[in-house]
Amino acid sequence: MAISGFKRYLKLIKNVENPWEYFLNKRKRHEKNLNFTTRPNKISFDVSSGIYLVFKEIFMSDVYNIDELLKKIPEKPVIVDIGANVGFFDMLILSKLPGATIYAYEPLPVNVAKLNKIISENPQIKDAISVYQCAVTGNSKEALELYMEDTDDSQVVASVFSGFNKNNTKKISVPSITLTEIITGNKLEEIDLLKIDCEGSEYDIIYNTDAEIIKRAKFIALEIHDLDEKNNFREMKKYLTSLGYQLTAEPINDFCYAVEAIRQ
Repeated sequence: MAISGFKRYLKLIKNVENPWEYFLNKRKRHEKNLNFTTRPNKISFDVSSGIYLVFKEIFMSDVYNIDELLKKIPEKPVIVDIGANVGFFDMLILSKLPGATIYAYEPLPVNVAKLNKIISENPQIKDAISVYQCAVTGNSKEALELYMEDTDDSQVVASVFSGFNKNNTKKISVPSITLTEIITGNKLEEIDLLKIDCEGSEYDIIYNTDAEIIKRAKFIALEIHDLDEKNNFREMKKYLTSLGYQLTAEPINDFCYAVEAIRQ
């Protein structure tokens, strides 16, 4: 469960070496970017106002329960990150496990540009993470239409569903790749962590990918959104359980769950 209250500040102190940047400048975030450096392994990056809440979720509220997650993956894990956004989750992982190999997929050009900027400014991680500007699907598509906010800043709620968020008033077409193509193209016989955070597309990806491909992931961390009678947490839990995964889940809000699925 996400951390709240004073414990968030303890988590911030544990995850970044300059927590005073948050305390001194958080009220100025609309005027200038904040800049943080992770610990114990140093990775520096800017946080704009548009992705300030994403930074807080990962580095303070600890939505991925990083200490427990690290116990479930090896010291040099192979990770596929679907919905990488600007890469804060990947930076948190690499700050703890510099030997990780990460394949990061993000459809929005503005987010990819910021992730690539972080990598270019931190050359020590350039061989650890490969970034692809693609939406991930289950069924093959030449391109995918996404609905997003009409802003030049980074995005967090873009979706294939027009009504997913009331602020998603702009439609764009992005290149796409299937999960099967990712796994077979990179010759991944086993994945230590498959992270999926893609605002409703989790159903297409998981339901329309061959079960034997899905089962190459030993551990899946995903957000599941309740959309309709077929596409909901209950049905997804049934399906992943049938593939041999044991699930634990925490509600994020009334229609979304943070889920961990471990292959037995």
